[in-house]
Amino acid sequence: MARCLSLFKTHGGGCFLPLTLMRIALGLFFFASGFNKVFIPANQAIMLDTITEAGIPFPAFMAVFVASCETLFGLLLAIGLLSRLSALVLTLISMVALLTVGLHQIPADINALTWYSWLFYLPESGYILIGLLIMVQGSGPFGVDRIITRKYIP
Repeated sequence: MARCLSLFKTHGGGCFLPLTLMRIALGLFFFASGFNKVFIPANQAIMLDTITEAGIPFPAFMAVFVASCETLFGLLLAIGLLSRLSALVLTLISMVALLTVGLHQIPADINALTWYSWLFYLPESGYILIGLLIMVQGSGPFGVDRIITRKYIP
């Protein structure tokens, strides 16, 4: 019986590893994605077309700005520096991408449960959820944020 009940126990310790892996993976994803959009001309054109088609104002500026933010804040998130701020910026970028591009990929004539299923097939939904988790939890013990707080905050 005790063995069966142990399935319901929540563990406070050790949850830093999945958080750390998600932080690093999401950070590296955004860093690589943004870097490619900033430095590879073909990707610059795709980014500009996407932003233009989405109807975002000042598309030429926003394409460079968003790609630069993805690069900078992705790198910061990966190393765990300013993790909450980085997660906030990347979550906002993901929300705009979901609202302007992603949701339009979901078929119109489907029931609510199927629509919900389609929503979570979109990668932006996962990025948003991971970003929210990092905003709440912070970088975890293996980030630069933790080193700074240990040194300067008693």
